[in-house]
Amino acid sequence: MSLRALLLSRDPEIVRLTGEVLKELDIELTPCSEGQEALRLIAETAFDAILVDNANASGAVAVLSAANSLPSCQQSVGIVLAASLASLGLAQGARSHMVLYRPLSAERLRNGVKSALRLRGEGEDLRESQRTPIEIAATLRGAGLEDTLVFITNLSAGGAALQVGRSVPSSSIHSIEFTLPDSHQSISSGVELVWRDVQGGMGVRFSGLQAESSRLLEEWLVNHSALAANAAAV
Repeated sequence: MSLRALLLSRDPEIVRLTGEVLKELDIELTPCSEGQEALRLIAETAFDAILVDNANASGAVAVLSAANSLPSCQQSVGIVLAASLASLGLAQGARSHMVLYRPLSAERLRNGVKSALRLRGEGEDLRESQRTPIEIAATLRGAGLEDTLVFITNLSAGGAALQVGRSVPSSSIHSIEFTLPDSHQSISSGVELVWRDVQGGMGVRFSGLQAESSRLLEEWLVNHSALAANAAAV
């Protein structure tokens, strides 16, 4: 049985992009442009994901708030498509929530939807992510932000998923530093915030990663994948 998603947006480009990405993930999309229409749909149909465009803030709030009380939405994840580094305050309506920041791209939307669905134990059959599960400490830095200890839970050559133990202002984050397991060399990179959820999860994209650090990271990922495959074959 395929998954189902609802999208509330008046932006034709967002509707088009979301439709293309969810089709790749075998998720059936129902788009709508008005909050009242969305409220009617979620009252009648069980959706696995509810995506709202906060360009229509009042409609987005109403839909996410209503989803909290509807039996059909008790297992839904709420995803806010944010035009700026908005707080998580808008995403208060569904059981699990995530904010995806613009500019949206197919890759950003794809990874965000898959990550959100995994919050509720779904999405394991979606197309495989290139991220490698891991748990290592890292230091997050930012403007006016003290060095903050976080944990990398998924890592790829282009970015990482983080677990943050305390509130970190979205607008202050600018870099991360970590050491790969079995390595004595530190990797430091600028970061761009891609998504955030209310469980303390955060997704960042590396920016300005030095060539040597990029090489070390890619080599480690290849070796780690090979070791994992060998262990699984034993």
